[in-house]
Amino acid sequence: MVTKIVAKLKTGKIKNVVPFGSGNIPAAPYVVVKIENDGLGRGRLVRIIAHMLPGQNTFLEDYIFNDVSVLLEGFETTSRHGNRNVLETENEYTDIVAENDDGTISMERRFILPSRIF
Repeated sequence: MVTKIVAKLKTGKIKNVVPFGSGNIPAAPYVVVKIENDGLGRGRLVRIIAHMLPGQNTFLEDYIFNDVSVLLEGFETTSRHGNRNVLETENEYTDIVAENDDGTISMERRFILPSRIF
């Protein structure tokens, strides 16, 4: 699923999109996709973390609130095991983080990949 989310995000304004843990951090602007367990038991949490150069706050917020919404809200695909997956918006995001190790600013948006579809 992470591969399909990365591919979908690459169709947007930011082309440098990588899965978390790939070991390959591109130059800013870039996006990291991290999938992890949802602590509330709803399925898997999909974190979209956009990084930009300092001073690009407006572009960063527009990307997180607009571009990511257009690209991923209701995004549907089939898993490698043939299961139907539909992302649901979590309406959760972080404020801008200004002190990343690589000198970028970042912001995160979250989605849920339900374990069951009703």
